[in-house]
Amino acid sequence: MVVYTKKTKTIKSKIYIALAIIIALIATILLYMHFVVNPIIIDSSEAKVKATTQIAIENAVYDVLKNKIVYDNFVNIIKDENGDVQLITANAFEMNLLSKELLSSAQEGLINASQDGIDIGIGSFTGLPILADLGPKISIKMSPIGTVYSKYYSEFVSAGINQTSHKIYLIIESDVNLILPTTTKKIHTTTQILLTESIIIGKIPDTYLNSNNLDEMLNLVPKN
Repeated sequence: MVVYTKKTKTIKSKIYIALAIIIALIATILLYMHFVVNPIIIDSSEAKVKATTQIAIENAVYDVLKNKIVYDNFVNIIKDENGDVQLITANAFEMNLLSKELLSSAQEGLINASQDGIDIGIGSFTGLPILADLGPKISIKMSPIGTVYSKYYSEFVSAGINQTSHKIYLIIESDVNLILPTTTKKIHTTTQILLTESIIIGKIPDTYLNSNNLDEMLNLVPKN
């Protein structure tokens, strides 16, 4: 039979009190991190995450584009005997092929950039915004979510009498998780890249479209 003395009960009570204090302290720290520190880290990091993501995507895309002729592969312009534009057609196969290659390169670039993370000042952990960028730098991890996706955007701008500048953009969207001490924050990034530009000589009709049902992918209606 075990006999509990007054001294034994006192020791056990002290242990329970110590454990309760430790648990309360840990809970307080976690709540402070979640509700005070994390918002400050997010505010000071979000712009850096977007900039890092955009630079990674742009570099990856330009690596693919540097030796390619884009406009002539994408667009065919048909003119009448007076040199006026009758029709503009878009090559769906070439557009899809390039988009697939660009997205693959962008995804790889985003993964590589995420491995390095971003640096923030250790002052962010004080919970005081004014100290967010102070002190030694620590790395916050990033993690891409799913795959990047894209769409084409076409823009027509007058460049003079019977001259029209035709620009084709690729808009790449991606989601990145910022991994924080007690949670994660999803940050959405949109990167618009000018793929190609050409000057079209000749009068262009107000409306025309013959892009093999690619009107959601490439808008070939000029601006008014």
